[in-house]
Amino acid sequence: MHLINLAEKQNDKKPLKRSMTGLEIELHIIDNEGNISYKSLNLINEIKKKYPNVAVVKECGLNVIELCCYPHKDANNPAIEIITSLEKIIEVAEKNKLKLYPFSTYPGKIESRITPHPDGRYIIQEKILGAKNFCHATKVTGFHHHYALPKGVFDHKTKSLKILVNSKLKRSLLSSYNFAIAIDPIITLLTQSSPFFEGNMLAKNSRMIVYRGGKKLGYPGVYSNFQQVGALLPYEQTGTDLMKRIKNRHQNWMNAVEKAGVNADIKKLCAYELDSSWNPVKINKHGTLESRGMDMNYLSIILGVSVLIKSSLKKIQREFIEVLPSDIGIKQSFRLRNGILYIPPHTHVRGILQKASAYEGFDNDELHKYTQQFFRFAKSNTPKIYAPLLKQIENMIEERKSISDKIVNFAKENNLMDSKNGISRENARIMALHYSEEFEKDLRRTKAIVEKIRKKHQKSLSAAG
Repeated sequence: MHLINLAEKQNDKKPLKRSMTGLEIELHIIDNEGNISYKSLNLINEIKKKYPNVAVVKECGLNVIELCCYPHKDANNPAIEIITSLEKIIEVAEKNKLKLYPFSTYPGKIESRITPHPDGRYIIQEKILGAKNFCHATKVTGFHHHYALPKGVFDHKTKSLKILVNSKLKRSLLSSYNFAIAIDPIITLLTQSSPFFEGNMLAKNSRMIVYRGGKKLGYPGVYSNFQQVGALLPYEQTGTDLMKRIKNRHQNWMNAVEKAGVNADIKKLCAYELDSSWNPVKINKHGTLESRGMDMNYLSIILGVSVLIKSSLKKIQREFIEVLPSDIGIKQSFRLRNGILYIPPHTHVRGILQKASAYEGFDNDELHKYTQQFFRFAKSNTPKIYAPLLKQIENMIEERKSISDKIVNFAKENNLMDSKNGISRENARIMALHYSEEFEKDLRRTKAIVEKIRKKHQKSLSAAG
């Protein structure tokens, strides 16, 4: 299974020689009683002692670890790499009387404990964004998907976009970027797993509103006071517009850093213009288009959504599909005609669909239809060999029930919510232990599916050879 990184033969005129994907997942850690644990640094050290090659790193909260698999032409299959790494992490965690909690928000109340960092980055962010807002960043986890930018648009030495004029590759970059913004309400719907925040039922996707914040979502989140670096941004019409936005954003962030007056090496901390962005969609300094707005979830959901994103971007980049924002795209979203893929205006995506995804989820008819239209487009461009990974997503869309919906149903059915839809500390522990166990079961099932796909792929290659 090349959910990324296996070589694929192409015509030299195509924008990518290899279609590469990378994954980042963040996970809360809990103890054997289901309480949130703040021993992430100890756990990471123990993992590194036994398995030095597992790419586990610290996050801003002491209750969170991050597992990375960046795109690289020589990287192993990312799906298998993530699965293998998770198995090793679970093994070490168990020996240290710890477990992994898979969803974006712990159901009960937790403390905000910021991870010490030698370059002072978290202190700077706390001062700029406000301590009351920034503390939320330690209480949520996400899933980030990376897809390689079109060939020739990124300078890996300077870690910046190249200036391209009248270039099909430039148009391919813009199409990919705008497409990623257009599907944000969809992929955040498909991965939502955070109905509870701080012991209360807040939204279908509490992480989205708590992290992004701002007027469009109506919540004082992490980036409420600096939307330029944390909100879902408008589409870009030209390469110049995109590069100017990146430059202005970086300059404004650097000005804020200087005003913060924190003793830190600012040039080292924000060495590149692309460092100053935590937006749901961003150009990453690794030369990828990063979708970073999704909740963490079961691995089966993560890989299923990854397949949909990859298949779509691969189609857009290899066939130079022009992604066109238009009024047509409101009713006929993701309609492909004569090399043009129609998407809604960004005002509709950011102002209506984004909020619907956060608060209403599948209960919103327009968002449900929008998701169906995307799924049809993405599935039609996905090799049939990956169908088993899409089945759970397909069922979710048909049943109109996300993981967030199922979490709430579980709490109701087991009388874990009070009359005000709150979750007590004791009931939060019950839920945390239950879903930690379910995460491990899902991991085993997903591993079996991925192994079957890998074997089928190898068999087809042998037959072709």
